[in-house]
Amino acid sequence: MADQISTDPTEGPDAAFYERLKGLLDRFPTLQKAADLTGYSSEQVAKWRDGKARPPFWPLAILCRQAGRSMDWLAGGQAGAPGAQELAAPGSDDDSGNVAFVPLLDVVASAGPGHENARPYEIDQLPFPRSWLQRLGLPEQHARFVDSRGDSMEPTIADGSICLVDTRFSHARKDGIYVLVDGPNVRIKRIAIGWQNSIVLISDNERYASETLAPPDAEALRVAGRVVWAGGEL
Repeated sequence: MADQISTDPTEGPDAAFYERLKGLLDRFPTLQKAADLTGYSSEQVAKWRDGKARPPFWPLAILCRQAGRSMDWLAGGQAGAPGAQELAAPGSDDDSGNVAFVPLLDVVASAGPGHENARPYEIDQLPFPRSWLQRLGLPEQHARFVDSRGDSMEPTIADGSICLVDTRFSHARKDGIYVLVDGPNVRIKRIAIGWQNSIVLISDNERYASETLAPPDAEALRVAGRVVWAGGEL
């Protein structure tokens, strides 16, 4: 099925496919939101929508999964729910064979004061290129997706972005962007290691002030993982 979309350079999708693709993208609040999920720019996604470029398999799989549509529907107008078998369909070594399924946790991480979350559990699995995981140095078993809300980490992380987290990090070992847990609250901040083991929590949005934690507060800071991707590599 994936071959109908992107593997035969001599036979492109028909006009009906692009109408379905436009309908799929219309399910997202903005084109940028859809682009953030795929890791491509909104300009590139617009080219797919307008038939000016041929979309690869895995970004379409991500968009279908998020929008509650199946790849069968997108490829040929057939009804059906999305499933792991179709997302990992054989016969497309350069696309589906490169796809890993990363758990999406029922967690909303605030790029601000903190979102309250119950104990997180897996609500879905989203496809992501294995080659990208390898480039990020992130083993599949330690990869998790979380939702981000708020504008304090813009422009690095846009409001509503899906963030890929390396859960091997339980402490802020070096400067970077981390998922922080304070009781039931979860937030995303850039961390800088300061003087005498202090930790500085930085918002990339200049409208928000930084916070400095001195020991013992810095030592008590709980880290759930390091953010390595949010619509693009960080």
